[in-house]
Amino acid sequence: MGYFVGLTSTGFVGTDEMSAVTSFMPCHIFGDQMLIGTGIRVGFYLLYVAAILAVLFGIDKQFRFWHGAWGILALSLFLSMFLNLATYNLIIIDYAVLIELVLWYPVFFVFTVLFRQALVVDSKPYIKSDEEILERLQRHRSAAVNHLDVSRARAYADVLRAFALHAAAEEVEDDYEDAQEKLSQAVRHYVSHWHEQIEFTDERGPRDDPTADGGAVTTVYNPELVDEISAAPTRADVEKFRDLYVAALVHSEHSVAEARAAEQEVALIAAEELRIKRRARKPKHAVSHFLMTTSYKDQLTAAIGLLVWSMYMFGTAALNWPLLHNGIKRGVCDDVPTVYFVLAPKKPFADSGFELFLRIWTVGVCIVAVITTAVALFILIVALFGPSATGLASWTHGGKRHRGRKSSSVEAGPDDHGHVHQDLSRESKYSRKTREKHSQEILACLHHTESRTIQHRYQSRITSPIHFSLWNIPWAILLAVLLVITIVCAELTVNRQGPNNDTPLDFARPPLHETAEILAFLIGLYSLVLTVLSLIGAVLAAVLRKSRRKHNKHHKDHHHKHGKEKEERHEHQGGLN
Repeated sequence: MGYFVGLTSTGFVGTDEMSAVTSFMPCHIFGDQMLIGTGIRVGFYLLYVAAILAVLFGIDKQFRFWHGAWGILALSLFLSMFLNLATYNLIIIDYAVLIELVLWYPVFFVFTVLFRQALVVDSKPYIKSDEEILERLQRHRSAAVNHLDVSRARAYADVLRAFALHAAAEEVEDDYEDAQEKLSQAVRHYVSHWHEQIEFTDERGPRDDPTADGGAVTTVYNPELVDEISAAPTRADVEKFRDLYVAALVHSEHSVAEARAAEQEVALIAAEELRIKRRARKPKHAVSHFLMTTSYKDQLTAAIGLLVWSMYMFGTAALNWPLLHNGIKRGVCDDVPTVYFVLAPKKPFADSGFELFLRIWTVGVCIVAVITTAVALFILIVALFGPSATGLASWTHGGKRHRGRKSSSVEAGPDDHGHVHQDLSRESKYSRKTREKHSQEILACLHHTESRTIQHRYQSRITSPIHFSLWNIPWAILLAVLLVITIVCAELTVNRQGPNNDTPLDFARPPLHETAEILAFLIGLYSLVLTVLSLIGAVLAAVLRKSRRKHNKHHKDHHHKHGKEKEERHEHQGGLN
């Protein structure tokens, strides 16, 4: 008698071997391992855990990959389930588990759209006094700081604040004209502080140089250029303004080191007078920004995810008859299959009310699917053809941003002060995504003030990829509860079959022995690993940033102390002389 060999692996049946035949008890249920196997279920669980972590810690860069991974995994399983119709399998079990695994995706979708964080700003009511500015400037200068230095520092801080408030107005599309006017006034007021000429001497004796008082500032920021900057500022404008301020201080008898230190101190003062922080936008702004400024890749992956989910819901109607008839053994095994749609066990072939429940369920999910399909198609059109294809651009032009505007031309004409204000959003090639990029870069530049010294030009910027907020905790808890419900329902359906709900499904092979299982598991694991790596990187960045700030503070204190000691020695020597 030969050996018995199984038929589940690639191989031949030898001449002295026979295929193995196993007897099972009646009504024994096998599970489709390539549809609802352990690896596939765990892959979905890991994806949802990754999404919860991303929402909790504000890791919105992971949302694009998350939507794409979820859509690919769910679509492949959906197609496999429909292919099983031809074999008349008991698909009620497969359908129940898959629906439980994908059911709450729209909730995750909403949170991944509304919780995309951005830098926002609001002016603080407290403005630093001249005395405080003088005291802080004096730390970085050996000579005495005079009233003109304080006035120039105050004007420069006001310009930086005006840049930030202009970017904030662009973000929310409110008070834009007012912010544009204030930025123009702030720049003009700052330039006016550099008209006084400062006379100093060199080796050749005294000289009166009209460019020694910041002539670069008054030359570069002429009235025409100021109007252009206030109409469409970029981060490059802020950076050039900061460098010109350093150059002007050097021309005003500051040393290069003192000028750079003074510039950074004034930039810190301006940042302290603002509330620039990263947080989730308000829902009414979050949807608009998702449609108007988010990358088309993010929009495509999100739209595809919603369409795949809608396919599952519409598939319920197509599967109504197969769900109730495929694989059934009437009168023999009616009480064996069990599903857990709402935690409570239901016998599809034995419970008299299950058919009515399925019809109500079908109508409900199809109504929701109509809405999600419309939303997905709308997002898809915006991603492929731009906001103008759906009328979003014209809606923006007619919104509160332009409410009360007297002129519809690109140049609205001079105001009471003779300044021309431009409305670039009416240009044919105007891009909201580009405008959003510039606004965020301006806020980031003012939020993370960097030294202007040459030693810092190639120094890596330590930024945090996460943005934790207590406001995110309740929403993360809600998503965690939905994940627990998903796990409980799916695992109960897999492990509680039979007349007494105590028999698990029988899979042909051990877990993670099918390619489909391994791929699903790796997709979920990869998404989770990327999210965890972002968390670890954020912790390391926070530690390094704290260490760098501590080192810089110690270096500044030591330099300040050394300067005072040197000044006291000079005074003492002068007294002796």
